[in-house]
Amino acid sequence: MLMEVKTGSILASVRCSKNSIDRIYKWVAACLFAATLILWSGADSFAYTVSAVEGLTEWQAPVAQRSLNAVLGKISSSANSDSVQNLLKIVSDRLFSGYQAKGVSIVSEDIIVELAPVSEPPAWTIAFEAPKLSAPPAEWLGSDLAAAEKVLSGLLDNVPVDSLSWCDVALRDKITEKLSPVLPGWKPSFIVHADSGSAELRISFSPEMPLLLAVNTNFTSNTLPTLINSELKHDMLGEFAPFVGLPVMWAKAHSKDMNRWAEGFLSSQDLINRTASSPKVNFVAAPVSQMNVAVESSHYNLWAWAAVYAGTKERSAELGVHIGRRTEIVRNWYMEFYGEGILELKNWNTEGRLGMRWSPWGDVWLGGEWSSKDSMWWGRLSIDPRLHKPYAWIRVREDGKINTAIGWKATEHLSLELHYDDRDEDRWSLRMLGNL
Repeated sequence: MLMEVKTGSILASVRCSKNSIDRIYKWVAACLFAATLILWSGADSFAYTVSAVEGLTEWQAPVAQRSLNAVLGKISSSANSDSVQNLLKIVSDRLFSGYQAKGVSIVSEDIIVELAPVSEPPAWTIAFEAPKLSAPPAEWLGSDLAAAEKVLSGLLDNVPVDSLSWCDVALRDKITEKLSPVLPGWKPSFIVHADSGSAELRISFSPEMPLLLAVNTNFTSNTLPTLINSELKHDMLGEFAPFVGLPVMWAKAHSKDMNRWAEGFLSSQDLINRTASSPKVNFVAAPVSQMNVAVESSHYNLWAWAAVYAGTKERSAELGVHIGRRTEIVRNWYMEFYGEGILELKNWNTEGRLGMRWSPWGDVWLGGEWSSKDSMWWGRLSIDPRLHKPYAWIRVREDGKINTAIGWKATEHLSLELHYDDRDEDRWSLRMLGNL
């Protein structure tokens, strides 16, 4: 005979209503029986408590213990131990389908009830019905389900199928507890198929709120023109469809996988290969998720800017361009030869710079440059800007004059700086730069 049992928040099957009514009848009958039995018994007064129920799994035992203590709460404290023992045996047989009372022992006021399966429990197997996802999320979910199978191993060992009529909610809660760290954001529900000698627990999943609705990308680069970043951003737009509708919590747990996937996709683009660039991705999960992408070339440095000054009479606005050629001296240690041209729009003065710099660590660059404006050498130390992060640079002329700034990269195209120049009458000013 094939038996099918489903569960959501409570046990649901073709026998669900009947089982629920039977359970109520059994509990009421047990209490009435207890009351009748106690009316005809007399002894010293004790407040009995079921302290343990043996023979059950660790997730079944609390359910049985609560039920038996509820029955004891209806019994007069004058009941003698023999009556209580007989009562608990009968109540246990009635309440806990699939089990029978093997023994009841009383030590002082503590009661230990021992249960055993009525018949040989089936051999249990666990199967998963995975949500239909596209790659790459489908691959990540497959890995999670493999881990979930190990987590649930042994959960139903020696558990009779009939016992799910009274402990299905406890099983649901235990499955949710065990799977939450492995599959955050996915709500499990299960169905049981039972045949002679075997049973299968089949678990399916539904996404929990909040869900991922969209992915917003920000591309930044200190070495490539904005036009290239815009083209890469456009190429990625159609790649986010498999991620829409996923639970945000699960997407957050797979942020590193998302980073690796995005970096792999971008690295396969011809534009990245032609510019000898490498992408670095930081994914932040949310209903509208943020994907920050930094694309840097190991060979070229091409960018232009427009700047507007405030708080100084000497400067108003300027246009600039930077052209550099990089080479890797040793692993992760780059050297760049560069030239810069600057046009001051107030009086149309121009300045040319030729320099060389090294990157001893990350975004830090150290070097020197010659300026055509004053025909002097400048030492230069800079920290390249990153989106929503501070940056700084300082130039020191051979005669000690200082030109420096502390800035904040507010968007992909806009930065704000507190600017200082020893050569100006108004040394301090504010500068807004637009990345062209």
